Amino acid sequence: MTDKEKQACNCGENHDHDCDDDCDCESNTITLDMEDGTQKDFTVLNILEYNGNQYVALAEEDSEEYDILRFLEVDDALELSIIEDDAEYNAVAEKFDDLFSTEFDDMELLEKE
Repeated sequence: MTDKEKQACNCGENHDHDCDDDCDCESNTITLDMEDGTQKDFTVLNILEYNGNQYVALAEEDSEEYDILRFLEVDDALELSIIEDDAEYNAVAEKFDDLFSTEFDDMELLEKE
């Protein structure tokens, strides 16, 4: 876990531990290595399954735009992959748009109560 992830964690621990499945952390920030060797922080907006594959919507911190990537299992580890097929990307993007639209509508209803 990076220092930035530790700072964003809300688990109440002093973080002398590494987060795992038993951790109650609700941090939704991940740091990814970019092709140019730099690192960037992204907010995980949501994850969904579509046609047997897992996809994640990520936004750069402080951005309203998001990217969609596919999870791939490589050598017993998960990796993120760009979706090269336009039809697949558009179908998954539509699912995320529907999901986010529903979440936004739910938030508006809660605010009105």
